[in-house]
This record gives sequence, structure tokens and C-alpha cells, in this order.
Amino acid sequence: MKLTKLFAASVAATALTAGAAMAEYPSKPIKIMVGFSAGGGTDTTARGFASYMHEAPSMNGLPAFIVNLPGASGQKAASAVLEEERDGHTLYMINIGTFIAGELAKGDERPYHIPEDFVNLGCASQLVTSLQVHSSNPAQTMDEFIANAKASGEEITWGTSGAATMHATIGHVFFDSQGINHKKVPFQGGSKARAALVSQSVDAVFGGVNTIPGFEADIRALASAGAERDPMAPDLPTFVEQGAPGVEFTGLMCLFAAAGVPDEVKEDVGAAIEHIAGVSGYQRYMGKNDLAAFYTSGADATAAQDTMFEVMGPVVANIIANQ
Repeated sequence: MKLTKLFAASVAATALTAGAAMAEYPSKPIKIMVGFSAGGGTDTTARGFASYMHEAPSMNGLPAFIVNLPGASGQKAASAVLEEERDGHTLYMINIGTFIAGELAKGDERPYHIPEDFVNLGCASQLVTSLQVHSSNPAQTMDEFIANAKASGEEITWGTSGAATMHATIGHVFFDSQGINHKKVPFQGGSKARAALVSQSVDAVFGGVNTIPGFEADIRALASAGAERDPMAPDLPTFVEQGAPGVEFTGLMCLFAAAGVPDEVKEDVGAAIEHIAGVSGYQRYMGKNDLAAFYTSGADATAAQDTMFEVMGPVVANIIANQ
């Protein structure tokens, strides 16, 4: 009888041990949701990041793969993440500027509240907005663009990667502060906005600096956002340098999980982000795509996120009030 009980206890202990081993994170490939079409800054960063995830010691040799689900300035993909099991096997990549702008634009109808519904696991890059025109545009500087737009008296059409992205927010601030009559034309991703500019379907684009390389014959950047020049485009002056304040923010490109994921997920993915940001191959890949590669911890990224809510809140509220 005692032997039987001992055997049963041994079997139970073995089963518990096996169950714990099976539950070790991650236990399957990681799905990274991207809320924009292929070719833009978010998609480019996500694909570069995912290609090195299996090398991170905390990822058990398991890979990551990208699922593009464009729509509603990234909110469709974000909402999809919240519908998945909260075990850390479905994550979301986006720059915090666009993530926050999209939520603020919805007001009381927001589908989620980032600080409550998501956990910022850390960041490995950033997205920098720029004002872009077609190479045939006579403006060589931001001031010339402003002067020409005002002199024409015509409505300026401008494209962007989504209706409520960081790029769109900065575009509104620029045109409204300069008193230029304008019309926003949103696209589902930076690559599509770029295509519209190349085909001269729009007069200008507010998009990532990273979308220009390879298209220099067709696109000219006139200014970049941020308090300082983008390290990947050091010759491109900022809006502030040219006398147009109000857009001194850039978007850290971060990986998010739905709130409620185990602490193990936060620790392991955070460690993976730090590892990948330091991988020379990832850094070369990002450099070739004119994107910076650097690590920002989840705690620091969350602090930046809170600050951006404070900065962008009044800006987005003003845009909505004037529409």
C-alpha cells in the first residue's frame, strides 16, 4: 500500500515537472503583429528584429514571424493582440508616437488605453518624421515650401501612413501653425504614402526619414522632426532649426504585450530586445534601411510613453477641435 502511494506520488511529481517544462516560455514561435503594410518603418524594423529573435538566449532558440494587419492607423492589429491568449506568444510592434496618437484621436471611443491594456517590453529603434516633396517641386527648403504654398492659395494635399499616426499629427501641427490650407490623404503604411508622392498624386508627404533611401531621384526631404537631427540623416535640418517649433518629438519603436502576461514574458522578451539591439547584424540591417539601432528598457520606454501622452494630448485635442 505504501509502495503504491509512493509510486502515485512519484508519477504526480513527474507530471508536474513535465508540465512546468512544457510551460517554459517561449514554447512556440513568437507572432509579432504589425499594424501597417510591408515596406514602411514599422514593418522594416519588425522584420529585422524578428530575424534575430531566435539568437537571443532567453528565446529558447525559437523564431519570430511577422503578421501584417493594416487598418485604423495600427489599431486593428493592436486590438487583435488583445484578443489572443495572454501568454506572450503574440506581441505588437509600433512606435509609441503613432500608438498614442491613434488612441487620442478616438477620444471616448478609444478601443483600449495603452497604459492599462499593454505592457511596453522595450525598444530597439525609433521612427523620425520628415516633410517630403517630389523632386520636381521647386522648394529646396522648408521656408520656400511654406512661401510657395501660401502664394499659390491652393489647398495642399499631403499623404501619410495613416489617419491618426505620429506622422499625421506632426503634419497637422505644421500646416495649421503655418496657416496653410491643406487636406490629409491617409494611406495604410509609409510605403503606400511614398508611392503616392513618387506618382505625384499628393503634393507632399509626412513620413519616416527611412522611407526615402532608394527614392532620392523622386523624393526630397525638407525637414525632420525631433529636438535634434536624426543621426541617420545628419544633413537634414529639423523643423525647429528652420523656425517651426511644436514637433520636437520622435517615436521609439517598441515591442508590446497585452497586459496580464506573466513576469517571465516581460523579463525574457526584455532581455531579447536588449540582446538583439546589440547584434552587429541587426545594426547593419537597420543602418542600411536608414534606421537607428539602440536599446531602451521597458521602464525607460514606459516613462517616455507617459511623457508623450502629456505632450501629444493637447496637440491631438486641438486637431480634433479644428476639423
